[in-house]
Amino acid sequence: MNSIEIAIAGQKYILSGEETPEHLNEVSELVRRRVESIRKKNPGLSLQKATMLVAFDFASETIKQKRRQLDTRGAILNQAQKLLERVENEIESVGRVPAGRQ
Repeated sequence: MNSIEIAIAGQKYILSGEETPEHLNEVSELVRRRVESIRKKNPGLSLQKATMLVAFDFASETIKQKRRQLDTRGAILNQAQKLLERVENEIESVGRVPAGRQ
C-alpha cells in the first residue's frame, strides 16, 4: 500500500491506497485545487463546507460521466446492430440463386 502526506488549506492528511504514488499525488492535487478555488470564491466558507462542496461536485461529475458512458455504449451497440443486419442481408442476398440458374 502506498501513502503520501498532503496539505489542504493548512490541514495535513495522509492519503493511502493501492494506487501508485503518482496517482495519489494527482488525486490530492486535484482536490487541493478545487478546495482552494471554492474558498477563494467564498472567503468566509469553512474548510469543512468547502470540502463538502468539492465532494458534491465530484459526485455530480461521476454521475454525469457514467450517463455519458451509458449513452455512448448504447449508441455503439445500436450502430453495431444496424451493421450486423446489413451484413446479414448482404450474405442472404449473395446466397440466393437467381431464377433460371439452378
